[in-house]
Amino acid sequence: MHKCLFLAAIGGILLAQSALTPALADTRDEVWSAMQRCRAIQDDRAWLDCNYGAQQPMRARLGLAPAPDFQQRLVPPQSMTSTAMPTAAMPPAGTIPKTPAPLPHRSPSFMQILTGRAQPVAVSSLASVEYDSQGAFIVTLGNGQVWHQLDSDFSAKARFKIGAKTTVTPGALGSYTLKADGTSHVYKVERRT
Repeated sequence: MHKCLFLAAIGGILLAQSALTPALADTRDEVWSAMQRCRAIQDDRAWLDCNYGAQQPMRARLGLAPAPDFQQRLVPPQSMTSTAMPTAAMPPAGTIPKTPAPLPHRSPSFMQILTGRAQPVAVSSLASVEYDSQGAFIVTLGNGQVWHQLDSDFSAKARFKIGAKTTVTPGALGSYTLKADGTSHVYKVERRT
C-alpha cells in the first residue's frame, strides 16, 4: 500500500514538473533570444542595461520587481512576424533608444584639474533646459546625459541657448562644472543620468 502511494506521489510530481518545464523553457528561450539581440549594442553600459531589460519575461514569471522601463526599451524588437516580445519593451517605431554616455573610468589628477588640463567628461550640444522649484537648472545634453545645477543661490536664473556647445569638466573633490557657449559663468553640477 505504501509503495503504491509513494509511486503515485512520484508520478504526480513528475507530471507537474513536465507541465511546468515547457513554460519555463519557453521563458528562458525568450530571454536568451532578447539577450542575443542586445549584442548589436556597442556601448558597454547600454549593452549591460539591455541585458537586464531582456530578462524581464523571467522576472515577471518569478514575480520579481520589473526591470526599469529604460532598460526594457533598450531591447531591440524581434522580427515583425513574432509577437513574443511585450509591446511595452519595444521602443517606438523608427526611434533608436538613446542612452546617456558613461562617465570616464579614470579620474584626472589633482594637477590636471588645478591647471585646467583635465579631459572633459562631456562635450555635447544642449538639448533641453528645465528648472526645479529652487530655480536650479536641469539640462539634458545631446548625448543623453542629464546634469543638475548645485550652486543655485544666484538671484537670476541661468539662461542657455538650445543647441549651444556645452562642456562638463571634472572639478576638485569629485565635483563637476558646466560651461555653455554664450554664457560667461561656470556652474557646479551633478549628474542625474
